[in-house]
Amino acid sequence: MEMLKGFLFAWLIAFSLATIAVAQNNQTGFISIDCGIPAGSNYTDIITGLSYTSDVGYVSGGVNKSISPIYQTNSLERPYLTVTSFPTGTKNCYTLTPNEGKSGKYLVRASFLYGDYDGTAQLPEFDLYIGETYWDTVTISNASTPTWMEAIHTPSNDSVNVCLVKTDTTTPFISALELRPLNVSTYRTVQNSSLELFVRLDFGSLTGEEVRYSDDVYDRIWTPYKLSNKVTINTTQDILQNSYRVPLAVMNTAVIPDPVTATDSDSINFFWYADNTTDKYYIYLHFAELVELPETETREFSIYINDDLFYGPMSPDYLSATTIYTVTPGSLGIERYDVVINKTATSTHPPLINAVEIYRELKGNETNI
Repeated sequence: MEMLKGFLFAWLIAFSLATIAVAQNNQTGFISIDCGIPAGSNYTDIITGLSYTSDVGYVSGGVNKSISPIYQTNSLERPYLTVTSFPTGTKNCYTLTPNEGKSGKYLVRASFLYGDYDGTAQLPEFDLYIGETYWDTVTISNASTPTWMEAIHTPSNDSVNVCLVKTDTTTPFISALELRPLNVSTYRTVQNSSLELFVRLDFGSLTGEEVRYSDDVYDRIWTPYKLSNKVTINTTQDILQNSYRVPLAVMNTAVIPDPVTATDSDSINFFWYADNTTDKYYIYLHFAELVELPETETREFSIYINDDLFYGPMSPDYLSATTIYTVTPGSLGIERYDVVINKTATSTHPPLINAVEIYRELKGNETNI
């Protein structure tokens, strides 16, 4: 296959920071809003341990509602029990003022559960903006299924605006809005553009459960994902973190090709389809060696995307996190992205991978509102 110029250039981050080797599980700088609860109320969610407050002071207007009792289950996280809806106005905005202002970088998550809060059984659809940039369209396809969208955002001023925009006859609503400060050296983009989460996967999970705060100090949500014809390896020892601070619950497990069922025991591969062929993607691959190999043995591999060398060869460090990530994305009309991690000819062990994050670049100012 012809080499695609200017595609995805990789960079390596494997250094350890003494100040982050031990997680400080506090909520400093967190903004956690439970939309729809009474003004002045607050609580700590018993499932996540996160402290929530009402949205009074963050948005003008809106109507507080509770979801229908038939959708209220014991397993449902408390922020999904209520919503703030916006039956009037075309555009309604939340204004968040983080401590670090425009000098910070933030994870922003908007969550939605319809739950027939209005008794109409009309599944809403509306647009979501971050600042003046179109973020995504919220399409509720099931009244009982939570939906959340996440972006990494560097604001141009000291506040972060998240806006719900009416696009049809249904009413915009929101269940929760959260902001988390990130390390400004991570998730770098060209021209400080925002990134929308496409997928964040925990390979090799032993529990089959999502991982988030307090395991993840940045409250990222890691979804367990089982790659076919792979087996899990794991360790109970601590992993030395890098600046991305992927939680130990994620990095303590990895997958390797199953030597019995895999048709190719020397590679790991996965793929995704672009939502739009003009989209630009950033990928973050997280690795840590979990097996203490003898000096005469090696685990070495190279990473390819659509047959182009992305990074390598590399050997992940034992019990130490390494992140390989996109520096400059390309937009080449690609519909499908194939990631292949190949064992090198001199390696005595197959490749491994612990986790992956994929983001789509938001395309700047695209608003007519």
